[in-house]
Amino acid sequence: MSEEDKATVTLRVPSTLSAYSGGKSQITVRANTIEELLQALEQHYPQVWTYLCTEQGQLREHVRIFVNNEMISGSTGLHIPLKKGQEVIVLPATSTP
Repeated sequence: MSEEDKATVTLRVPSTLSAYSGGKSQITVRANTIEELLQALEQHYPQVWTYLCTEQGQLREHVRIFVNNEMISGSTGLHIPLKKGQEVIVLPATSTP
């Protein structure tokens, strides 16, 4: 599948990562799954990818990704299909005492 055939989605990143994305808090990405989105980040925004993923390409424990206001989890979450125009939101995990 060519890049043009992939869905165009918006990735919203925390302002703390905007320094690594050219000052952008919203990144437009072509991807049909979360896994493809992460692969595109690795290629175009490697510092953002490093914050989100381990060297093995797995999501870091402190990262939460939401699609349609639902948190994805586990390796099956990486295969969630994305649709044109969707927003994918990245948030750092927070804990409470």
